Amino acid sequence: MPHPYHLEIWQIVAICLLMFPAFFVANYIVVKKMVRERLAREDRVDRFVAAGVGRDMNPDNRLKKRPRRRF
Repeated sequence: MPHPYHLEIWQIVAICLLMFPAFFVANYIVVKKMVRERLAREDRVDRFVAAGVGRDMNPDNRLKKRPRRRF
């Protein structure tokens, strides 16, 4: 008695060919999500650095002398 789930080679090849578009769509979605997260992370870092530079370049803060470190 033959196995009920026995597939011939052409059936396996047809299934693989039909899975290619699904793989490309899934890959596209994953890559777009990763790019969006990376850009958001870079934007957060840029805003953090800009805020720090803005604080350091504030005229009120620049006039204050910082004590020298003694070694």
